[in-house]
Amino acid sequence: MNNSKIHVSYLTQVPGPYRERMHELVWASGDFTYDVIYCAKLEPNRKWKLTYGVYPMYFLAEVAKTFKHNNTNVFKLLNRVNPSVLIITAFKPTMLYGVLWCILRGRKIVVYNDGTYDSELNFSFVQKLIRKFVYNFSSSFMAPGNGTVKLYKSYGVPDEKIFRSCLCVDNTKLKHQPMHDRPFHIMYSGQIVERKLAMFFGQVAVALHKAYPNLKVLVVGDGVQKDELLALLDRNQVDYHFTGFLDQEHLFEQYAKSKVFLFTTMDDVWGIVANESCASGTPVITSKEAGVAGELVIHGQNGYVLPIEVEVWKDHVLELLNNHELLEQFSINAMHTVRPYNHQQAANGLIEAVNHSLKKNKKLLKQETPTTL
Repeated sequence: MNNSKIHVSYLTQVPGPYRERMHELVWASGDFTYDVIYCAKLEPNRKWKLTYGVYPMYFLAEVAKTFKHNNTNVFKLLNRVNPSVLIITAFKPTMLYGVLWCILRGRKIVVYNDGTYDSELNFSFVQKLIRKFVYNFSSSFMAPGNGTVKLYKSYGVPDEKIFRSCLCVDNTKLKHQPMHDRPFHIMYSGQIVERKLAMFFGQVAVALHKAYPNLKVLVVGDGVQKDELLALLDRNQVDYHFTGFLDQEHLFEQYAKSKVFLFTTMDDVWGIVANESCASGTPVITSKEAGVAGELVIHGQNGYVLPIEVEVWKDHVLELLNNHELLEQFSINAMHTVRPYNHQQAANGLIEAVNHSLKKNKKLLKQETPTTL
């Protein structure tokens, strides 16, 4: 193909604050012309106040709200922008229309899936059949972590077709301050809902308060279990500060206020809050149900990966709070570990995947220079 005719479109559901910079870097790289096609501007359960990046983007013409991800308008838009390569990021009907368009036009398909082998293990026969069909027509694959790599391999995708494109934040925007200046001992950040095990966090906080009477707790977020969680803390006289929902700019300030971050979850294919915490030098305690477990959060180095048992979490938090040298070392390790998870790496993974689909080899973007601790 003539490089001047190579155009890449990235078809995804909604804009997200964690991908805007990546899109800017890919668009500015000059490897190919690039745009992003969004199915909708915002998911109903999101409160993001998003500042859009500087890159070409399209929003599909609105249809009935319940059909935002089942939008045949994508055919008309694809005919207009006419990409040589289409990147799909889910398996909603709109994405599958994009796959059909590529098959009919003889265009390349690149798959980005943030699901994991474990998260898709109990998918229905039809869901797995759809993925197998799409994967058979795909030229290359993007994976944010090992769980997705394992998922692709379970469908027979060879290593040479899989490229890493991490989930990340702008690490340089996260603040850091010495542990002795941090007013809170543990922190919760996220939707206060059952899937995030908000009440388990509350139970750990109560257990810690009994063993560590001066415990101070920071709770950031909102959700249907907010009142239940705060009532639990109140009944047990736990000293806490509740911020409510915070946009990204103000959220980033919070992580450096706590000594340890408790990332409780029943199921997270990754867990971007762990990136935010590590970039602030705040050790993370989580469980194997989080995609970051064993990759970004390394047991015994920058945090712990534990079974979901109150006493086990309590004991490990106390180990850190009562051992200042260990806490400081975990903090340093957390900042080191998160450095490779940056927008340059995410953009490079995308560029590599596209170039592989076109059988090209191009120079990648320069990695960011690590800041001095």
